[in-house]
Amino acid sequence: MKLRRHQRELEHICKDILDGRHVRDIVCAVTPGGGKSLLPQILAARLIPAVADALCWIVPRSVLQDQGARGFQNPTHRAVLGHGLEAMMTTNQANPTKGCAAYVTTYQALAADTRKTNAKEFRRKRYLLVLDEPHHLEEGGLWHEAIQPLYDQAVLRVLMSGTFERGEGSPIAFLPYTNTDRGDRIDWSHTESRAIIRYTLADALHEQACIDLIVHYANCQATWLDTQGIEHHVESLAHAGKQSSAALLTALKTEAALELLNTGVKDWQVYRATHPRSKLLVVAANIEQAQKYTAWLQSRGVPAIIATSDDSTAAYQAIKAFKRQGRGAVDCLITVAMAYEGLDVPAITHLICLTHIRTKPWIEQVVHRATRMDPLAGPYTEQRAYIYAPDDRPFRECLEYILSQRNTAIAGSASSSELLGDEASPNGLELFPRTDREESSIQPLHSGVLGMSNQALWANLVVPAQSEIYQETPKERLDRLRQQIEKHVRTHEQSRKLAHGTVNRAVYSQFRKSRTAMTERELHKVMKWVNKAYPL
Repeated sequence: MKLRRHQRELEHICKDILDGRHVRDIVCAVTPGGGKSLLPQILAARLIPAVADALCWIVPRSVLQDQGARGFQNPTHRAVLGHGLEAMMTTNQANPTKGCAAYVTTYQALAADTRKTNAKEFRRKRYLLVLDEPHHLEEGGLWHEAIQPLYDQAVLRVLMSGTFERGEGSPIAFLPYTNTDRGDRIDWSHTESRAIIRYTLADALHEQACIDLIVHYANCQATWLDTQGIEHHVESLAHAGKQSSAALLTALKTEAALELLNTGVKDWQVYRATHPRSKLLVVAANIEQAQKYTAWLQSRGVPAIIATSDDSTAAYQAIKAFKRQGRGAVDCLITVAMAYEGLDVPAITHLICLTHIRTKPWIEQVVHRATRMDPLAGPYTEQRAYIYAPDDRPFRECLEYILSQRNTAIAGSASSSELLGDEASPNGLELFPRTDREESSIQPLHSGVLGMSNQALWANLVVPAQSEIYQETPKERLDRLRQQIEKHVRTHEQSRKLAHGTVNRAVYSQFRKSRTAMTERELHKVMKWVNKAYPL
């Protein structure tokens, strides 16, 4: 594994900081799938303990906590960076690192931290602060206010995202803006205290970080009633014009969605016959539709599992199973919005997009769930990502934007800085409007797929294959130790006919500390003590 250009740039900035440069902020604009999740490891490996004592990595969702912590365990990452550091998953607990170099938490957790546990921790230690996908932080919003004390206290602040824009166009917290004739725009200029790293899709294509993308468009007809009971019909979603929003909602709630789902699933099943690692991701418009698709697939013998934001524990377990290969793995995941962003599963080859959201950053994020290079799936030139979506103008325009970056990569005519200009990244509100209007405004009647067309975007080269090894995260090790101790305690109590809690009280009396607050070393001491004091 070789570091990609933006990762090497961050290493150079770290070296400059160690040499005395007073950098306080780093903004990393990295295309989805470009490998930004390695950046916190680079920061921790190069700047701890010289510049900071620990690193705090804040992510949008709990599933990304696990992904971030697991990245520190990756033997390939450790070898290329030469570190043995670990990251702890935690939610507003005292001593959040538990002896590790870093901890990973969520924006939601920070907003619920009424005791200011994290702010106290930042006053206790010198921290590197990494804000992942900070477009979730609306300037002046609740999450912004919760994170401000950490931001003010951190010795270095790093913002990293593949989409530095919000769907409704409001400013992102902690980013510098400048006023232009087109309104306020992010200020991408370097300063003495701020460094900018840019890594576009064209850069990722040059470095073989993305695979060949083929889009299957379904042109649909749709019929619906408006609020006055008047019937409307469009023969082609691709040419629906001002009625495209209502036509798209109708297609997603009626027969066309199931026809598109059926086509994508059949193609995936054929592909899996020769590519057994292949996985399918289906993104639905809402929880109700996700449940409908899951039931529809399961009734046809497809072992699909659902992950929606209404049940975070179940969703976390579903995504964990989706990431696995072999025993306990699930190869088809149905989700709404929670799993698209940051979901790093290189084995995804097929993605069926049955959602009505039509902003450029959202579509870019969801499409790139399937474009990651899978080093265990064979030669690079043979890998493909297959996208299935309704053929509406906003979706096509976003894919045309991706195609334009592909052409730039082939021509080699533009630099990364040019590609991050206003012309290269059009405003999501202007070209890619949202269509998440109130569903009660129309009554869908029926729809159908008229035909399918496809478009291949680029071709690729070869990278070496690697082995896949499952690594426990620090949190998983702590959980396992706590479970082993509890099992030992209960077994001893049952075998000696002791009252429930007798041994646990003795353990607390001996160590004067809750097991949930203990580090891994302390739990090992407890395990050794109970084995000796309360043998089975």
